[in-house]
Amino acid sequence: MDIFVTLLINLVPLYVLIGIGFIAGKFFEVDRDTLANLAIFVMLPIVVFGFVVDLEFQASFLILPVVLYAVQAIIGLGFLAFGRAVYNGPEANILAMSASMGNTGYFGLPLALMLFTPEQVAIYIFMMIGGTVYEATIGYYIAARGRFNVRDSLIKLVKFPSIYAIILALSVNASNVEMPEQFYTYWGYFKGAYVVIGMMIIGAALAKIDRLAVCPRFLTLAFLGKFVGWPGLVLAYIMVDKLYLQMFDTEIYNLMLVMSIVPPAANIVAFAAQLNLVPEKAATTILLSTVFALFYIPAVLIVMGIN
Repeated sequence: MDIFVTLLINLVPLYVLIGIGFIAGKFFEVDRDTLANLAIFVMLPIVVFGFVVDLEFQASFLILPVVLYAVQAIIGLGFLAFGRAVYNGPEANILAMSASMGNTGYFGLPLALMLFTPEQVAIYIFMMIGGTVYEATIGYYIAARGRFNVRDSLIKLVKFPSIYAIILALSVNASNVEMPEQFYTYWGYFKGAYVVIGMMIIGAALAKIDRLAVCPRFLTLAFLGKFVGWPGLVLAYIMVDKLYLQMFDTEIYNLMLVMSIVPPAANIVAFAAQLNLVPEKAATTILLSTVFALFYIPAVLIVMGIN
């Protein structure tokens, strides 16, 4: 119980930042898109570079984004098919997105910073590539209700700067070039700023929704996919790796598990609003799942022995 309370207390500041973002978006007209562009195109590439440049890279790491992509694809397409059997409208699309698209960046990266060493966080960031590619391919297909455009998807991937930051960092890493001490000083500033801005984005996104729509059946299905289905598939892969493949150790397993238990991505709300996919249900799902994660995450971490 003491460990649970400690983990809960450590998570509370992240939720305070979400609250600040909500207030900023609701009363001071702080724009979610402006914050997101600042985080994605300015802060995150620098944060990513700083972690990956010192990573002791192993060839086996290349499989990690592939595994995470496969897990999300199975969940996303599975719940899209299931949702279409239950709903006649766009609820199926939002259900699939809520179940398969995790907030691995804005929420997950601060969580990883809290729990893991810099070396482990670098591996977590490398795994995030799988989620980025998923969102730009199958996630984009689901959001667009089947109107999938390969060209637009590739353009979206090409514009994502963190991929280039990872490539550059690995190149510098392989060249054995040491970064100056001043870089790490300012990198620390960017790392802290990303945590603050990233969590505020969640609140600012929720602030733009005028009303919520609590639908118990929809919420149950979305929670089942995100908080049971995704971790369940990750655990299944871990068991296979332990018994047969033996590619990774407990540290990597813990990173995969933490990535699997974050709440649904905040940008689902933006997708829903832009494409008229029942944005009220999307906002309600993101809000309640983020609140639920405050208690769910510490409980899972204790059960898995991660603290």
